[in-house]
Amino acid sequence: MILCKVPVFDDKKNLYAYEIKYEREESNLNQMIKDLYYTISQLDIKKFLSGKNAFIKVHPDVIIFTDFLNLINKEVFILEVESKYLKSKILLDKLKSLKEEGFTFSLEVSEGEFNPDTYLPAVSIFEYLSVSLKNFNSDKEKFISLIHELPFMLKAEDVDSNEDFNKALNLGFKLFEGEFFTKPEQLTTKEESFNKLEVLKLIRYVTEEDDLNDIAEAIKANPDISVALLKYVNSSFFYLANPITSINRAVIYLGRKNILSWLLLISMISVAKNDMDIEAVKMELFRGKFMELLSLKINPDQNIADTAFLVGVLSLAEKIFKVDIKTILNDLKLSQEFEKVLVERSGYFGELLNFVINIEKNNLKEVKKFKENYGLSDKEIGDITVETYKWIDTIFEIVR
Repeated sequence: MILCKVPVFDDKKNLYAYEIKYEREESNLNQMIKDLYYTISQLDIKKFLSGKNAFIKVHPDVIIFTDFLNLINKEVFILEVESKYLKSKILLDKLKSLKEEGFTFSLEVSEGEFNPDTYLPAVSIFEYLSVSLKNFNSDKEKFISLIHELPFMLKAEDVDSNEDFNKALNLGFKLFEGEFFTKPEQLTTKEESFNKLEVLKLIRYVTEEDDLNDIAEAIKANPDISVALLKYVNSSFFYLANPITSINRAVIYLGRKNILSWLLLISMISVAKNDMDIEAVKMELFRGKFMELLSLKINPDQNIADTAFLVGVLSLAEKIFKVDIKTILNDLKLSQEFEKVLVERSGYFGELLNFVINIEKNNLKEVKKFKENYGLSDKEIGDITVETYKWIDTIFEIVR
């Protein structure tokens, strides 16, 4: 099962909930439900969702004919249904019964369904109403102005820029989902704010120094980073028979390239001061680790996988550091090839980056094409996804 989560923010840009996107194969509902539940059950939901709720879109047949709702926590999941199915009396009766049991529902406005009267029967069932900003026109704008009279909390979807966010905010939306949180509001080519991070000085040292013992000595000079490094190397991901208790051994065990990646993660997490930045960091960590594991599945060369990791982690670096990518790469002394991949998304690493972005966007056609090109199964992608999210949870437990 291919699955990912995307954050939903409130009008103050605080994290409100997540939306879980997954590959919906409606021709075989029972198998889809088994795969979805199997994937979700492997995750620590509280950690995975940072203690928040999660919107999850479901087909009416899942609600009426399967046991899926008996398998999930109704206190956590908000079930989202498309408005085109409101004509089904069987569905509405079932939803009313489930609401009495404590389930929460969201209604997604289907394209063309812009008559407010259509939504009157839904008022007593649905708490949220989701509207996409894609294909925005006068009909949709008029609908939004009229639907305010009904007691829904409005959620804007496909909010993919800061301009989109401001437009949705002015239209009266209270919740926002889309790529806008990954977009830097203002970039600079100046290095002052970038250079003031102590950990970045350490990164530059690592990129220039070959002697691992000298690198270890430099890390020891920063107690916080030293403690975090020991926690990381002794985490469950490395399956060590005996714990590593010295920085020198940790550096030798991980190697220069992994130390560089680790320090880059530390630097990004350290500058993430608000919910939007934190979620952007989590997204780039997802991209990095996912691309690393995916690359190893395609080609067992660890050096190639390490580069894939760096590409993924750097894909949102502009948002985190508020500095243009060329300045970041120059300052970290990384090759111009990274800039080409990150800007043009070209070559092998660009292909991996596009794939993970298509998963985030739930672009199933492109996802399927990539899987077929590389002979990857849904289970392989699902296992990589679960391992990636577990790794992110561990990283944040160690560092924050």
